[in-house]
Amino acid sequence: MFLDTGKLEEIKKALQFPFFEGVTTNPTILLKENKPRNTHIANIPAKVVFVQAAGLTEEEIWEDVLRIQAIEPAEGTVIGLKIPAHEAGIKVIAKVRANFPNEIILATAIFSSEQGYIAALSGADYLAPYYNRMEVSGLDAAKTIEELRYVLDLQGLEDVKIMGASFKNSRQIMQALASGADTVTIGYDLFLQMMNKPLALESIEKFNEHQAALPK
Repeated sequence: MFLDTGKLEEIKKALQFPFFEGVTTNPTILLKENKPRNTHIANIPAKVVFVQAAGLTEEEIWEDVLRIQAIEPAEGTVIGLKIPAHEAGIKVIAKVRANFPNEIILATAIFSSEQGYIAALSGADYLAPYYNRMEVSGLDAAKTIEELRYVLDLQGLEDVKIMGASFKNSRQIMQALASGADTVTIGYDLFLQMMNKPLALESIEKFNEHQAALPK
């Protein structure tokens, strides 16, 4: 599981849980923090921090890849690359894989199984289908992930991991995982929502009331 945020306070709280593998960011997330990208990324204390390469053309995205690679991360942190899975981005993914074979690549902004398949063929380690974005656009997000997982396994690309992204509620997260996603990246609010169910909290409160009422 990954945390999709740039807020240091949320990251530090979430990383107290050992199952978080890292943090994913994008320009929209980082803009909310209103700090220089390099400075802010260097202060994130996660095992892996994905940083998105910006640009519209292959050349622009590649140039930003090189800028990201120059960031000095926190001790013990590895920076991964997030690269959009459109034509220009796919070319960059292939170029990064050819020139930097050990780089960790997350192909992002995926809205179809064929888009994810091409990104996997180009060398991406992770694929990020946008679950809620697909749902609100009338696309079957669960079926897209299921189909993508099936094709990856069928084609010998089972090592490529599907990282579900863009969730609005905890139910979507579980649907993505049940459909074949290997992992997910979620906001801190959704992480809390997954644990703190109102009915569970009511039951726990009742247990504690009864514990306090037990004879001493």
